[in-house]
Order: sequence, then structure tokens, then C-alpha cells
Amino acid sequence: MGNKEKLKNILNGLNEIVIYRNITNHSLIRKGIKILQELLKEEPSIEFIYSEYSSFYKGITEYAFKKRIHKNIWPTFLAEEIAYDENPFSHISEKYGFNAVSNLIIKTIEKEIGILKEFCYVNIAETVNSLLNTELPDFENSVNNIFYEKVNNTTFMLGNLWELKEGKIAEYLSNYYHSNGCGIFGKYKAFRWVTENGSGQLKGIENVDPITFEDLIGYEEEHKIVIENAKALLKGFPPNNVLLYGDKGTGKSSTVKALLNEFYKEGLRLIEINKNDIKDLSYILDIIKDRGMKFILFFDDLSFDESEADYKELKSVLEGGVEILPSNVVIYATSNRRHIVTENIEDNELHNTDAREEKLSLSDRFGITITFVTPSQEEYLKIVKGLAQKHNIEIEWNLLKEKALQWGIWHNGRSPRSAKQFIDHLRYELSKNTV
Repeated sequence: MGNKEKLKNILNGLNEIVIYRNITNHSLIRKGIKILQELLKEEPSIEFIYSEYSSFYKGITEYAFKKRIHKNIWPTFLAEEIAYDENPFSHISEKYGFNAVSNLIIKTIEKEIGILKEFCYVNIAETVNSLLNTELPDFENSVNNIFYEKVNNTTFMLGNLWELKEGKIAEYLSNYYHSNGCGIFGKYKAFRWVTENGSGQLKGIENVDPITFEDLIGYEEEHKIVIENAKALLKGFPPNNVLLYGDKGTGKSSTVKALLNEFYKEGLRLIEINKNDIKDLSYILDIIKDRGMKFILFFDDLSFDESEADYKELKSVLEGGVEILPSNVVIYATSNRRHIVTENIEDNELHNTDAREEKLSLSDRFGITITFVTPSQEEYLKIVKGLAQKHNIEIEWNLLKEKALQWGIWHNGRSPRSAKQFIDHLRYELSKNTV
């Protein structure tokens, strides 16, 4: 079969794709298809091909740079688009697993991935150059591999997709979606609810704080409670909503982020919501309630002044009003206040018990309240010592202790955050040999 006949068969196959239609409509993939379609014309336009390939080349090399890959770029790109695609098959697989997928869908998936497999092995530059005697630059190996030693985790997990034999593909992909999610919930583990021009949407967070519980020294009992509650959610048991209350810098927010990093591979996702967006809570719940992932709705540094009324909607959800939390959702909040809503009762309300209870009862609606207290001097120094050992800082203990205590006095007091800031500063100073 000649090159043109083979291309024609591939393009006809791409036109017949139904379930993974989103992929063939991707702007970058459309450019690749347009180039191949132009090649099949009796008199292909070299000007058109160069124009389309210029945009295609720019897009695919930017992708390779971002993902830190230098070879098999086109197959990897297509595999990743499959990994993140949202379609009936990926949605069913994410929530229910492979056993819920019908034989008809399985057959269709095997066929469509087979078509995309043929497409992924088409070297567009090489094909154009051989048919038109042009010199299009190939994007493969366009960057020296000395700079690209790491490969994105998702890319690695789908690395053998194109090597699978027919009959194994649908189950492989279904298991992948069930474990990792699809769409943005497969692509990111943490999100922020962003409101622009009165409309809100989930925005994936690219660079999530990689902090782990091993990085958080002390507060072992507090961490244990948080971890066990997350395990209940992941195992399908009703979890408690959690309020982490305490002094600034004690690691409340870091604990929640460490929780995400501990369990995201088991399907845990986190959505950070600003208190000003509590009004969108119902909309957010509609987006995630039928997904296969488990979600923490995270309100960081939550507090309300007496004049603010948005807390009532949060309170209603917490106490199980008309709209309850879906079984795959739990709320975590941090606050420096034990009572999240400021108590400031006017004189004429002084004896109004109902008004007072309304304002002070939000904290009581959390099933678990965990208190993070400022560490004692001994506990603070224990954290400093642990961080110093973690970073292989070799310095005489009495000198380290003296400097750590001075740091606490001169800066932000004794807290885990202050201890980390001190160690970060000390590492830099030691690099200059000035200590």
C-alpha cells in the first residue's frame, strides 16, 4: 500500500471516531489532519502546508518543553489527550470501573484507539518531505535530552498504551480512568474556584505544594485524626467535616495539603474555595457529586465579620439542610478563631439568645475540631532539630539552639512556620560559610 493510500485510510478512520471525537477536534491535532488532507490533493499547496506546520511545530515543541520530553513526542501527546478526555466511556470507568462498561462500548474503544494508534505513528514532517521533496524540520529530538531527564507521571502511566494488543486496550484505559480520573480531575489533583465577570469555574493548580507529613514535625496526634477521617471518605464511609483551629503558623493549612499529597493517588482531590464564593457552593457540588473521585472542599483562614451573611449557606450545608453534601465530598476549614463568626452583639440584641447562637454556632457544625496550639520552647526546638537533620545541616547543637531562639524573638515567634523559615535562612547562610 502506498503512502497516500495509507494516509487516506487513516484520515477516513479519524472521521469515523465517535467516543473520542474531542481528540480529533483538538486544535493542534486538527492542524496535523489538515496537513495530511492537503497532501492527498492532486496539487497540494506547499504554502498552506508550511503555514499549518509552522503553528503545529510551535505547539508540539512547546508541549514537549513543558512536559520535559525529547522523544516520542507525538505518540505521547496523543496518549495524554486520551488520558484526560471526557466522554461516556471515561466517565463510566471513572465512577464504576470496567465491569460497568458495555460490550458495545468496549468494541468501539478498541476500534477507535486502533485508529489513533496508526495516526500517532505518522511522522508528519517526514511524510511531507518524502512526498513533496521539502525540508520541514522534525520536532522529534528537537531539544537535547540532557535537559529532559524526568517524564510527567501521567505520560509514564500511559506509556505502553500504543504497545497493547487489541482486546486489552479498553480494560487498560478503563482501569486507568477508575484510578486516576478523567478530564481536569485526571489532569490535576488540586483546584481553585475562580470567579470572573460573575461566572465561576474550576481552575487546576499546576504547582501544588509538595509538602508531606514527613515534612511536618510534631502534632502527630492532630495529623492522625485528619488522616483517619480521610481514610473513611476514601473507603466509602461517612466522614466528618473538619475545622482546624489555632494560632498562625502552626501548620493547619500545611496539614490539609499534606493530606492531599498522601492520598491523591487513591482518588482524593482538593478544591480551594474563597469565603466570598460560598454562594457558589451548590454549583460546585453539582459539578463533583457524580464523579468517581473524592473531594475536599477547602476553606483556608475562614472567618466572618458580623455583617457578612454568607456563612449561613455554609452552615446549612454543614448541618444537612435541604441540600446535603454528596457522599464523595467533605469540608475542611482552617481558622485562627475558635468561633468563626465574630461575636459583636448590639445592645438591643444582648439578651437575644437566638441571635447569639446563630452567629456563634457555625464552628459547632463541624463534626471534628482539631486545635493547633503554638509549640512550647522545647517543642519548637524539636521541630528545628528535625528540620536541620532532614536537610543535613551539621552545626553544633547549642549554637543551632541559640540562633533558633533568636530567630523566634526577632521574627514571627515560635511556630512550625517560623522554624522552617529559620532553617531555610540558615541553609543559605551556610552555603556562604558565614555561620
